[in-house]
Amino acid sequence: MPDLLAEITHAARAYYQQLQRISCTEIDFRDWLQALPMVEREQMVADGFAIACTRRAFQRHCLEWRGYLMREFMRTHLSVAAFDLWEAHGEFNGDLST
Repeated sequence: MPDLLAEITHAARAYYQQLQRISCTEIDFRDWLQALPMVEREQMVADGFAIACTRRAFQRHCLEWRGYLMREFMRTHLSVAAFDLWEAHGEFNGDLST
């Protein structure tokens, strides 16, 4: 499994590197907040936009809003076994511990 995790981590990093092509905005932040559960929303409002920009969930929201779909990216960049593992564990960000 460690090889699969390394493969997933590598692909996830490549996915998030696409952020270099876009800019996350305050509008993205407000839109994202609306989709969060109340407790998490309150915490992210308290943390603010700058902190949100460092969070994978917000980064993924920004990428996906612009058509950079993580699921499709991972499907094309992972082996079948690695994709199945990634999918089975909630489509995590490449940071599942062994």
